Amino acid sequence: MKETLIIFIVMLISIESAAQNSLGFSGYWTPGSRQSIMNSFESNPSAYSLIKDWGLTVQYGSEFSADIKSNLYSISISKRIAGHAFSLRYTPGYQKEFLFENNQSFSQADSSIEPLNSRFSYKEIFGFGYSYKISEKISSGFTLRYFTQEFNRDALNLNFPNDTTIFFSVDNYIEKENYYRGDLGINYFITQKVFINLSSINLLTVSEGNISPENEDFILNKEKRALIGISYVSFDLLNLNFLYETNNSFQAGFSGSFNISTKGKLTYGASLFHDEFQSPFFAGIVPGISFSTELFNVTVSGIKYFSYRSNTGSFSEFKNSGIDNIINNQYSFDKLILSFGFTLNTLPERLVEFVNVEVLNDIYPTFTENYLNTPFAEGQVVNLSENPVTVKPSSYIVGINNENVYSPFVLIPPKDTAKVYFYTIIPDTVKREKSGISYADFYLTAVNESPDDKFQKPLLVNGKNAWDGKVINLRYFIKDDYDLSMAASKEILSKYKIILDTLGEELTPFYKSKIIFNNLVKELIYVSDPRASSDYVQFPHETLKLKGGDCDDLTVCCSSLLESVGIQTAIVDYKEENKSGHINILINTGLSPVQAGLITGNDQKYLIRKNSTGSDEVWIPVETTSLTNFETAWDIGSVKFFNEAINSYGIAKGTVEIIDIY
Repeated sequence: MKETLIIFIVMLISIESAAQNSLGFSGYWTPGSRQSIMNSFESNPSAYSLIKDWGLTVQYGSEFSADIKSNLYSISISKRIAGHAFSLRYTPGYQKEFLFENNQSFSQADSSIEPLNSRFSYKEIFGFGYSYKISEKISSGFTLRYFTQEFNRDALNLNFPNDTTIFFSVDNYIEKENYYRGDLGINYFITQKVFINLSSINLLTVSEGNISPENEDFILNKEKRALIGISYVSFDLLNLNFLYETNNSFQAGFSGSFNISTKGKLTYGASLFHDEFQSPFFAGIVPGISFSTELFNVTVSGIKYFSYRSNTGSFSEFKNSGIDNIINNQYSFDKLILSFGFTLNTLPERLVEFVNVEVLNDIYPTFTENYLNTPFAEGQVVNLSENPVTVKPSSYIVGINNENVYSPFVLIPPKDTAKVYFYTIIPDTVKREKSGISYADFYLTAVNESPDDKFQKPLLVNGKNAWDGKVINLRYFIKDDYDLSMAASKEILSKYKIILDTLGEELTPFYKSKIIFNNLVKELIYVSDPRASSDYVQFPHETLKLKGGDCDDLTVCCSSLLESVGIQTAIVDYKEENKSGHINILINTGLSPVQAGLITGNDQKYLIRKNSTGSDEVWIPVETTSLTNFETAWDIGSVKFFNEAINSYGIAKGTVEIIDIY
């Protein structure tokens, strides 16, 4: 009697299940598609998900064998918490049964013929998935699935209860194995449009139960393999994907979409697949079409095999080939699947998010006004919505700010990226003695009261005496403690009141400068920085208290004392290549060019430049490190300026620069 295999199939097909892991029954799968909420662990072992908060999916379908069989295929639920995505699915229809009529039978006492049968059953019960968003480009995750397989055999046994009696009996033997399967995967967006993923198949299997050698040929194939995929994701016009398994099976598909209402989108696609366990070379096609909104998704899909599928087959063929996958194999039939997906967002909708934040400048607490006009950080932001969004960036620097500081608003077109800049306000009360690492929290706010996204970056917050080496920023040290500088200058000038009262008004600034300088240098000595570098500057009151400093400190102190009593100053920056630079002071005498002869007959000891109101006046360079007297310091400063700034064309070449305090 010919062995005959009668196949009874009760089978669930997920919207994205697999003949091998690479096959998806939606007809397409791309990371930008809403289909990724359907919890297909077959083509998505890394459990990648676009769910924002909660997602629920119910799937129902029919299989077209000799009899059309319909089933509730699966129920799945998803939840996202920050960068973590969890999914759980229950699959009552992921099962397949094979019924064998053995070539043995026996006669009952009533003369009826009783066939002997064997029934093999394979089921997947449930699955769990987890993924973590490592960065904007990388996510990783795993899936854990639970399977059962049962082998139920009838056997005819000959019994000898005594020497004269013989009878036959039918015994039923059942063997069952439960096992868990775990897989890992990683996803990487090379660009916003090119996506690759790498994942395992049967990486970890843990079994419960023993299978006898008689049934070993029929257990599910647990061969370890890998799945490699690449997708081109345009999000609208055309998406392409290709998935390859290391057993030489593959799937190639496309999808496209277009808006059919202000809130709805129609997506269509199809995939061809090649399965090493099925024939012909292209075993079938998987078309699909879906309508989706922000709240729900309806998908109709199916599979059409290119080979004839019969309800009967050879037992020996089944024994030789075995079964590689429950839900799609060489014994499967054409199918039609209907899937409903629902999303529930209990969180405020995120309209924008950070791509990255870059800290442009360290924080120098003394440069209080600098950060109002110069950003200390730059962020790249993406608009996630279909509409233009005005984003309100803000930041909070730990140890610096008392509250969030808002920066200029930026309008970002739909689905576009833009740069936003972060400015800050440093209160006058912030005077850190030492430098140290702090953190800045960056926020993006759109229509919600709470931020749409947050990003944290470490940054260096310097001490109060720290300086970035830019001469223009010495003005912050000069302006600091003006009251103390004014008190010191007035105390010096009060001793020379009689002399000053006898001078003409035009010579008063010159002689005030001379008097303040001569009295100042009598108390000071030249001392290098505590750290022997140019990144430390003393405040004027510190220089007066310590009675010394380097060229930066002495120039800052002298300028502050003069500015505090209304004498305009500037700083001359000598930029020496491969050496530490040098600075000294330029003092506005207030004299007009025709009055220069009142203080000197040497035209190389002064220069003509405009004052703060635009009038030409006589300015004189003074070397602040020449702690002798005003005349000597003036001579040294003017010689250096004339040689380097004029004769050597330093100002034209940019090696000498004059920087105004205001």
